[in-house]
Amino acid sequence: MHGDPGLILAGLDGAVGQEEALAAAVYRTSGHVHRDAGAGVRRQVLALDAARYGNRELARNIAQVAVRPELDDPWVVQWATGSDLDSRLRYALPAPAKVGVLATVVAEGLGLAVAGCDDGTLHAWDLATGSRIGKAVSAHTGAVGTLATTVLDGRPVAVTGGFDRTVRVWDLARGQLVGTCSAVDDSWVKSLAAGLVEGRPVVVGACVDDVVRVWDLATLSQHSEPLTIPTGFVSALATAVLDGRAVAVTSHSEELGATDLITGEETVRVWDLITGREFGALGDRPDEPPAFVDQRYGRTVEDGEDGGDGDGEAWHCASPDVNAAAHFLVTDPASECPTAVSANAYEVHVWDLATREQVGEPAAMFVATAAVRMLHDRPAALLAYAHGPVDVWDLSTRRQLRPPLTGHEATVRGVATAVVNSRHLAVTGGDDGSVRIWDLDGERETGGWLTGHAGSVTGVTTAVVDGRCIVVSGGSDTGVRIWDLDGEGQLGEPLAGCAAGVDLLTAGTVDGRSTLLMRGDWHKTVRIWDLTTREELHGRSTGEYTSPSIDFFAAVDGRFVGVTGEGRVWDLTASRWIGVQPRQRGALALETLEGRSVLLTGRRAEGVHLWDLDTGELLAPPLTGHTSEVRTGATGTLDGRPVVVAGGDRTVWVWDAGTGQQIGEYVFPSRVRGLTVAPDGRLVVGFGADIAVLTHRR
Repeated sequence: MHGDPGLILAGLDGAVGQEEALAAAVYRTSGHVHRDAGAGVRRQVLALDAARYGNRELARNIAQVAVRPELDDPWVVQWATGSDLDSRLRYALPAPAKVGVLATVVAEGLGLAVAGCDDGTLHAWDLATGSRIGKAVSAHTGAVGTLATTVLDGRPVAVTGGFDRTVRVWDLARGQLVGTCSAVDDSWVKSLAAGLVEGRPVVVGACVDDVVRVWDLATLSQHSEPLTIPTGFVSALATAVLDGRAVAVTSHSEELGATDLITGEETVRVWDLITGREFGALGDRPDEPPAFVDQRYGRTVEDGEDGGDGDGEAWHCASPDVNAAAHFLVTDPASECPTAVSANAYEVHVWDLATREQVGEPAAMFVATAAVRMLHDRPAALLAYAHGPVDVWDLSTRRQLRPPLTGHEATVRGVATAVVNSRHLAVTGGDDGSVRIWDLDGERETGGWLTGHAGSVTGVTTAVVDGRCIVVSGGSDTGVRIWDLDGEGQLGEPLAGCAAGVDLLTAGTVDGRSTLLMRGDWHKTVRIWDLTTREELHGRSTGEYTSPSIDFFAAVDGRFVGVTGEGRVWDLTASRWIGVQPRQRGALALETLEGRSVLLTGRRAEGVHLWDLDTGELLAPPLTGHTSEVRTGATGTLDGRPVVVAGGDRTVWVWDAGTGQQIGEYVFPSRVRGLTVAPDGRLVVGFGADIAVLTHRR
């Protein structure tokens, strides 16, 4: 709690034995929180993470560590789930905005993770310690659209491109601009890759004028002209080493004017980075006579002819068909076994550039981005899906090489790999505004998962039906599934959901019947089911009561109601509006407090308010002291006094409802998504993909 986080994180690799390994995993889980937090917050988060790993004794011991009395919490963690945990996570590093592009670089034994963000900033961290390298760089006026890294004069550098039509080279250690890569006035670079040509660092850029340019970074200050390769339209770009020669690998659309990307053919081509020539069409047999294809004249060039280097070396390269425009193409430029992975909206393809063949059949999956690396002498790929964990695949067998990496709260946009101090590391970044560093050589604690949905799961609730505990889940595939919590799997066939998917589920008891409410069709449709008989009781659409949206469900006097964001309450049984609309927008909860139905509303600048539903009267002074937008709330009773609880970002705040005084707060390592106060005063919080139960400190 009181140690320097940088020193502690740096020493965790020395953990020996099961107890020390657990302590190291607990500390690393939220290392990004510990770096900038005080002892009180560290105590909260460490106790929570120990409980997430299932060690309640360690959680209790941590909660008893003395800090300043004013930092004592009203609650301490009782238990928590750990579905969002992965013991291979080394560091989670918060970024100021969504991470759009990501790369790694190793120079003189120092490994760096480099991230470009949507706010135009560039960041670098030490892969071994997780500490920041230098200061954040304002690289571009808009988002950093593309990124490549290399080593120049022994120093790590990053090359960035943006929508401001500039390509800039940055010294990462000093945070200084080294130079710019020039292009013609009416062009800009849409993708970048780095490589080595005869030992000299180069950066390769695919430009919108259908040209690939190759800049020698050592001669930027001399304003030398780049090598220009007329390639035609390029949808994705990478570099590799083929038979000892540096090459660029590009993906193209043959039908440049095609409007239907599904039917447009795609080809993968390979270019020599010294001569700018293309290797012949892939698919030719390796023992056939070598030939280059001269793009300027559409003719074959024999060895040494037309400016060739005369060394007698030339290669054929396949032009494999892809079913739509590739949105990424990745290689490992340092590998002696060059492999390329490409993907479009429908399939993932793996190519062996040395044998000029596709490896296996295309895999039908949507992958947002990927990285490839030799992992313990096996060609491996990290595949990041649009939603979900990052898979580690053995490219030679097309099977998963490691369990998936879990922890990101949103789409992963960038993945990269590096080997530092003989350890294989993976780096990921995405829309949750974090960069995460993983130890691929580590072990992973696994948990159970409910599988069966064809799309993303967007709504989950629990209930007790005929004495059996169940989970109800719904998502984008429109089917609502019911699961047995005792391990018997899915119960019966899915219930019919909504045409555009289900995004909110609530279970409760009405007239003694276990009842399920579901919301879908972009907040416009409500359907109600009897969970015992699986009969639909009725369906209500917002067209019946002119409401733009139902934000959440609640119960008033034993009847289900829907509540809009403005705080309007619709009785789903009587089909009419009830109560008085509050004078503040941003409804968070509708609950019963001391026998009264109360609406909780919250907006950041105006504080959190408590309203009487029947009269519209304000029941308490404005509740203030929170530091970010409030997104969820609840009321309850703590030691006989009414309290209001609200959550926003990664913090939960607690107020005395009678006096309006803030009586505590609790910090979580992930975004707080929902909370409630149990009748016995325990606080239940949903954060990230997990749930924690906090009990009152005595």
